[in-house]
Amino acid sequence: MSEPTTTLNHETTNRNAASPATQAAAPAKPAVAPTTRGSIEGQKLIRNLIALLIFSGAVFLTLYVWSVLERHPRTDDAAARANVVGIAPRVSGQTIKLNVQDNQTVKKGDVLFEIDPEDYRLVLEKAKAELATVDRQLAQAQDTLHRMEPLLPHGFATADAVDKARTAVTTLQAQRDSAIATINLEQLHLSYCKVIAPFDGRVINLNISAGAHVTAGVPVFSLLDTSKWYVIANFREAEIRHMAPGTLATVYLVSAPNERFRGRVQGIGWAVKPEGEGISLPTGVPDVKRELNWVRVAQRFPVRIEVENPDPNLFRMGASAVAIIDGPPTK
Repeated sequence: MSEPTTTLNHETTNRNAASPATQAAAPAKPAVAPTTRGSIEGQKLIRNLIALLIFSGAVFLTLYVWSVLERHPRTDDAAARANVVGIAPRVSGQTIKLNVQDNQTVKKGDVLFEIDPEDYRLVLEKAKAELATVDRQLAQAQDTLHRMEPLLPHGFATADAVDKARTAVTTLQAQRDSAIATINLEQLHLSYCKVIAPFDGRVINLNISAGAHVTAGVPVFSLLDTSKWYVIANFREAEIRHMAPGTLATVYLVSAPNERFRGRVQGIGWAVKPEGEGISLPTGVPDVKRELNWVRVAQRFPVRIEVENPDPNLFRMGASAVAIIDGPPTK
């Protein structure tokens, strides 16, 4: 009886010894910390605060940008301009010398081209010859008058003859004045055979060669005045209240976006050509197209901004530009 009892006790001892190993092999259940739920709620609160800050910042930035654009309107509907003058000769004739090329830079007083002066030189010589003839006739008439006037008191000359002599002198004196005026005019015509540049500029649209016949008053080519540049910027009608003559502005060219130029509003257009109203206006009224045809959009008015520090190497007639109004109108 003692042997089975010993065996049973041995098995019980082995079962009790295996139990801790089995418990150690089983996965332990995670312990729930008391602060876990509070940590999750804190993270949600932080995320909500960050989202609120981002939204508030976006709203503030939008309002700030709108305020800046409202007080400092800008437009890319702008172009660089300069004054252009048609170079037309004051006399007609055949060109014998062309001293410039297309797009060439010229200085004030440079001779652009020359017209054959021979015809005008001959006319001038003829006028001088006519003056010499009148001078001889006038000298003879004055000598006759001087000889007849002393004879009138003694009855050796009639009053009618003296009056005729005086009339001849007066007539010849008038003819002499006319001959002098003709000579001066022909000298001007002769000087006009050399066409000079009226200002510093650049030759544009030159399409003739030496030997071409030119007509007085008809432009041969054009001269761009590079001494003064301005920008014509078309602003919406709701934006022009933020500007007035003298308002400071900044302009830059699309071809050189990193170069900024100072400007000043010279004036705001008071008239544009109406669209679709059948109104006939004189030529010269600006025609500013609206952006859309099927939607009612604000009319744009041209604003002339004079550039104070233009770069002659960058500015070109008609170049696309951007204009920004720097501040409110000066008072």
